[in-house]
Amino acid sequence: MVALALVAAACSGSSADLTTTAPPPTTTSTTTTTATPAPIATTTTTEPPVVAFAISGVVFGTTAPMLVITNTSDQGREMEGHWLCQDTSYWQIPDVALGPGEKVAISLGGTVFVPPPDAVVVDGAADLGPIDPTNGEIALFSAGDFGDAASVVSYVEWGRTPHGCTVPAIEADFWPGNDFVETNTDTIGLAAVTLPADDPELWTVING
Repeated sequence: MVALALVAAACSGSSADLTTTAPPPTTTSTTTTTATPAPIATTTTTEPPVVAFAISGVVFGTTAPMLVITNTSDQGREMEGHWLCQDTSYWQIPDVALGPGEKVAISLGGTVFVPPPDAVVVDGAADLGPIDPTNGEIALFSAGDFGDAASVVSYVEWGRTPHGCTVPAIEADFWPGNDFVETNTDTIGLAAVTLPADDPELWTVING
């Protein structure tokens, strides 16, 4: 009956509008933005070489001259490749392993060698020439380039200045310029007050 009524209305010219017009589709504009990640900044840092060893004691004389070196780091270290120098005399340290805070005793010639009881002992003697209490130096290098300040590890000089290794030691900030430990003919040794002992004031003069 409903269908007949709709047909009749259409045929009778009824003004009733039976056509339903759907609204136009809504157009949605979608813009896809792709973010470009910012470049990651990288910083390359060149770490300075680890300075682990410091001269901590010198014994003078012709009978029992000796050098003591201490590992000042908190890790075990190898001394392979390190050299000792006094003016134009050089001596390469054997491969010695030192634990944290451990010391090594090196004879500097003479007829007697009395190392500290708690020190590692190196066989043989370092031939650095006479260890004169009134005038001398000892430099410790990490490599055999004795003019290179970057190779200086530790330094001490006494009696006067300059000596053969004074300039690179000063350039490396391991020693102040134009300064030295004041000693005399009665001096039998030097002992570091603190490490690194990179200033004459940080050394104790031991007189006999």
